[in-house]
Amino acid sequence: MAHRSQPNASPGPSRATHKPSPSPAMVPVPDDSDRSSRASPLTRQPIDLPRIPSASKGGCWTCRLRRKKCDEQREGDSCKTCLRLTIKCLGWGPRRPEWMRDKQEVERYKAEIKAQLTRAGLIRGQPRTSQLYQNAANMSSSQVRHSPYHRPSAPEAGTIPPSNHFDHSDYGYRYANVAQEQHVHQDHSPVPGMPVTPLSSSSSNIGTDINPLDFQLGSSQEPPSFDFELRPSSPLTAPISLIAGQNTVQSDHVLYYFEHVRKIQLMFAGNTFTNATYSIILQEPHGAVSSAVCALANLHYTRMQVAQGLVAPDPNPEHSNAAYFYNEACFQLDTAKQMRNPYTENEAMAALHLVCYSQLSGGTTPWQQAFVVLCEWLGQTGLPSDENPAITLHAMSVTSQLLVKLTIWLDVFTSLSLARSPRYLKLLKRLLGERNGYWPAVGDIDGLHSLRMDLLTGCPDEAMLALAEVLTLAQWKANEQRNGTLSVRELVRRGNDIEQRLAQHQSGGLGDADQALLHPDLQTPAMEPHVALFPSEETRRLVSRLYCEAAVLSLHTVISNANPGVAEIRESVEAVVRYLDQLTTSDVDRALVFPICLAGSLTDDSNRRDFFKSRLQHLDDSIGNLMQTRLVMEAVYQKRDVSGVAVDLRDTIRERGPNLLLI
Repeated sequence: MAHRSQPNASPGPSRATHKPSPSPAMVPVPDDSDRSSRASPLTRQPIDLPRIPSASKGGCWTCRLRRKKCDEQREGDSCKTCLRLTIKCLGWGPRRPEWMRDKQEVERYKAEIKAQLTRAGLIRGQPRTSQLYQNAANMSSSQVRHSPYHRPSAPEAGTIPPSNHFDHSDYGYRYANVAQEQHVHQDHSPVPGMPVTPLSSSSSNIGTDINPLDFQLGSSQEPPSFDFELRPSSPLTAPISLIAGQNTVQSDHVLYYFEHVRKIQLMFAGNTFTNATYSIILQEPHGAVSSAVCALANLHYTRMQVAQGLVAPDPNPEHSNAAYFYNEACFQLDTAKQMRNPYTENEAMAALHLVCYSQLSGGTTPWQQAFVVLCEWLGQTGLPSDENPAITLHAMSVTSQLLVKLTIWLDVFTSLSLARSPRYLKLLKRLLGERNGYWPAVGDIDGLHSLRMDLLTGCPDEAMLALAEVLTLAQWKANEQRNGTLSVRELVRRGNDIEQRLAQHQSGGLGDADQALLHPDLQTPAMEPHVALFPSEETRRLVSRLYCEAAVLSLHTVISNANPGVAEIRESVEAVVRYLDQLTTSDVDRALVFPICLAGSLTDDSNRRDFFKSRLQHLDDSIGNLMQTRLVMEAVYQKRDVSGVAVDLRDTIRERGPNLLLI
């Protein structure tokens, strides 16, 4: 299935010619002339018959026609079997529909269902290939331009195929080993299971009057031409060679990721993180990291198209190309777990990108399952039980060191959303050189016992440790209150201890920024305008102070509850305002969602509320969790203004759904 790489497979220019940055696109499917006069059976509506409380003995009509066992569990107008396979459920009823009396119609319907499942790789023992690839590769430019577009069926976004390896009920879910149709990877298509995407011509226009999913197979109506050409702010000035082992679809997505997505993902992470991601893609061109990166690229591209008014929002995002890549990465992780059991650092890196996907999607997909992969990988390293993990960490590869630090970082903020204690607090203390239950001496912040989290997140080590301590203190307070044994004196003593040690460590200056050189493949004239510049030293200093002040503010909310009238809380909020005033509004604010949201939710001054909200509103909220963060702030305002009592930010996040991470 490597025909896609042939020049005649694309209606647009070849890779050797000048063209704008490549774009993720949908796949043209030619009309079948023998179906132009009547609608396909796939488009038939479910049988509209009265439903009885329990499913009929034979199951739904779709499963009965397929001669498959129906689970007879209804969700809306469909059984769960049809939902899982993303096929149209024809419903139930005591009488057979009239059209089923036509044997030719029934056979045609069964054949189309089988073809659809084959394309999606859901037929046991068959590779995910179809004549669709051949048709797409052999179509001329004019055929492509006037064909309706089709997205492959995909499972619901955000679901890793079930397995019997995980039990993480503390994250609100539990994997179960359930029967499912085998998803087999045997084909050698450029993007396994995904139809090939043609390159777009630079002279094409994007249709804005049609939804890309508003189509019916076999319809005689010809939709307007649709082109998904990418128009970046800085067009490519020189071609980028394909990544060995990838076709143009994957390479275009990967290139788009490094041009546009990487600069807003972990903004303070320098070239070391970029190089680690790119190196894994070179090692495994069809691996889980490649799929996760392609998912991020397609998500960003689609959101930007919608924000610019070039396309309408997708009414079925669970069937989008971004969702397909996401589910492909999830499937690859699950397959790796079943085949090898321990995860590799490459798979942990893929899981990290899937967590980022959840946040860049605004929490529309859960982060919990991908984070569990990171936790399992970290457990496999032995660091959580290591008596001297700092030495072990420094002996690990650069990529593994990055993953350890970012897993601990995510653990802190997942604990904030789930209102629990960070599970890796003890590991964090040992990595930072804890002695007898206390933080390391000020002189030990460099060298062996220094994680330099500011080089990844902008948050210094001491602020992250303080925040983890505060979350643990909050959980201790809640437990003591439930037991009726809370000692306010002990609460204040513990709080003062955290604040004093944080103040001691704040005197340490920032170290040098990431000095790693960008990977040679990414050092091209075409990529140069898109390379994310590391924030200046002054910006890093202000961001560091903002996180330290946010840790102090969070501590005061635990000691005095979330009351904006408390003097210490007012002082911390004003300190955050002063630091933000010194920091020019820019994309750096995306890395400050937590300090902005925390301080913004702890003021009753309308001007201050507008100030904090404006720091998020100036950014493009079509990508990321900015809109969701503002909604949380508004929810806090409404609850406190109506009830007049303290409103905990963590409780509000949990009530609105834990998919929001303030990162």
